[in-house]
Amino acid sequence: MKRILKIGGIIAAFLCLSQNVQAQYVSQIHRDGDSFVDDRGYALSDKELVDLIGEDIYYETVVGARKQYNAGNRLIRSGAICGGVGLTGIVAGAIALASSETEWDSEMFYDGDYYDDVDLDGLATAGIILMATGSVLAATGAVLLDVGIPFRVIGQSRLNWVENDYNERNRDITLHFGAAPSGIGLTLTF
Repeated sequence: MKRILKIGGIIAAFLCLSQNVQAQYVSQIHRDGDSFVDDRGYALSDKELVDLIGEDIYYETVVGARKQYNAGNRLIRSGAICGGVGLTGIVAGAIALASSETEWDSEMFYDGDYYDDVDLDGLATAGIILMATGSVLAATGAVLLDVGIPFRVIGQSRLNWVENDYNERNRDITLHFGAAPSGIGLTLTF
């Protein structure tokens, strides 16, 4: 009888103490911009990231993906600024041109002699210069956006791949000890 109580006590202790044992390592990583954080929310250093994902993936994928992601962000910001300044210049030039006292008619653009006789006032000249400069800046901004967006998307997708690959390979591993259909069992879930 004592033996049965001891065995029952040991089994009860295992059932109470070992319900859910998890491995003590970083089980999941998540992206935060171009860096990674662990499942507790702590930022991973480059050395920790190399230890987790391996040198090959880090140097072949993460380093280049970070450069692409950051270059894309800088190009997008620069493009947005250039485009915004350019559009503002176009609008300001159009307003200045419309406010000028120069009389515009269709003959001045078709008749070379008439065009030579037109005197532009300062406001009209400023409007033309603002519109031309604004057009160049707006076009530059559009080109920067056209280059920056693919850089950022490609870098982001490569960083997402690293996150998904690690998380797929390192799902939570749990050890369950308890009652099973045919008695007492030990279950390892991964």
